Amino acid sequence: MILVTGATGFIGRSVMAWLEREGIAVRAYQGRMNDPITLREELVGVTAVIHLAGSEAQGRDRLLHHVDVDGSARLVEEARRAGVQRLVFASRLGADPASMHPLLQAKGQVERIIQRSGIPYTILRTATLYGRNDRFFELIVGLAIWSWPFVWLPGGGNMGMQPLWVEDFVHCLVQTLRRSDLIDKTISVAGSEQLPYATLVQYLLNVAGYRRIPLPVPMLLLRPLTPILFHWWYWPAVSRYFMDRFFVPEIADHDAVYRQFGFRPARIRDTISYLRRSGLALRLLRR
Repeated sequence: MILVTGATGFIGRSVMAWLEREGIAVRAYQGRMNDPITLREELVGVTAVIHLAGSEAQGRDRLLHHVDVDGSARLVEEARRAGVQRLVFASRLGADPASMHPLLQAKGQVERIIQRSGIPYTILRTATLYGRNDRFFELIVGLAIWSWPFVWLPGGGNMGMQPLWVEDFVHCLVQTLRRSDLIDKTISVAGSEQLPYATLVQYLLNVAGYRRIPLPVPMLLLRPLTPILFHWWYWPAVSRYFMDRFFVPEIADHDAVYRQFGFRPARIRDTISYLRRSGLALRLLRR
């Protein structure tokens, strides 16, 4: 039996569907990450945990500490008590307990908790993931719709991006459960294409059918502009966590997935037809 935290999230939905297709017994964790009683009940009979739960989408530092860090510590404590034999954690490239960026700092702290847990683990550090209903490609296109006639290019759009299709990441996660050679390892994965942000944005807009004028935004203005423009949004889709990716490169070896998992990630052009559907701007507003 595998327990999946964050099973209703962007990655979690794909993980649940993949495991169910494979006929693997899986359970979606239903409680709060800081609830020891619920954790204890739901870990009964569980042999492995895929830990995906996190509060990045809410854009609040307090929630990062409460849900991601404290919640993961509680999960590890109860998993150890329950005799869980494997823990797989989805982290981020650049995760570091000493990072100046809150999200990467929280991910680094969770990694350290897991590494010291005594439970056999595998940590997969990934570049930003994309796919239908993502908070990356759809967000880029949605913002370009709202910022007519311009599209923002932080730092001139020179930052390299290496996004990975969510289904390919899930393939890696599921394969990790069967791989004893990956126990107690931290692995970095990313897509096989590395593109400047400006090139990526233009490509996405072409697919979605929009034309915008590139507007370079100096990095010094990026942080102060974000809260000013989106202060009215209780849970803004564009938070400083989104903007942090322009300060910390999300780059890995081009063949990282192939070397570790034996397959090549899908190319961006073959996996983004979902950007052609209408209503992206309204979906962005509702998030």
